[in-house]
Amino acid sequence: MKEARNYLIQSRPQLIYGRCIYWFSIVAAMICAIGPVIAVAFEDKNIMDPHYLFYSIWEGKTAEAVWQEVGGGFPGGHFWLHNLTGGDGFIQFGLVLGCSCACVALIGTAIAFLREKPRATGWALVSLWVASLIALAALGIYHT
Repeated sequence: MKEARNYLIQSRPQLIYGRCIYWFSIVAAMICAIGPVIAVAFEDKNIMDPHYLFYSIWEGKTAEAVWQEVGGGFPGGHFWLHNLTGGDGFIQFGLVLGCSCACVALIGTAIAFLREKPRATGWALVSLWVASLIALAALGIYHT
């Protein structure tokens, strides 16, 4: 019975990865929930007026048409970096945080793999490689 209990215990790198993903996802969801309130309350700080934005979306217009009509054209995928205090930039930050939380989790996991006895250097390198791909994609440096 003791062997069966050991089988159910997760390794430290797995726990670190799971906790990072969990908490960063919670924070990202809270940011994405607060962002629309900020966007509607301070509509002059947004790139697009949320009232016209929602109306255009509910009419069923394409993303290109919505950006052109409401925002004067698409400013680029990383517009939120220059508009973080606006509601739409804050929402985009929450989305980026939620999508790239695996990067932080993989860095923590790599550290945990290197602190294990015996060290799992191969898994640590794979974790760091994937984390770097996520970071490069999130910054817009690497894209397909």
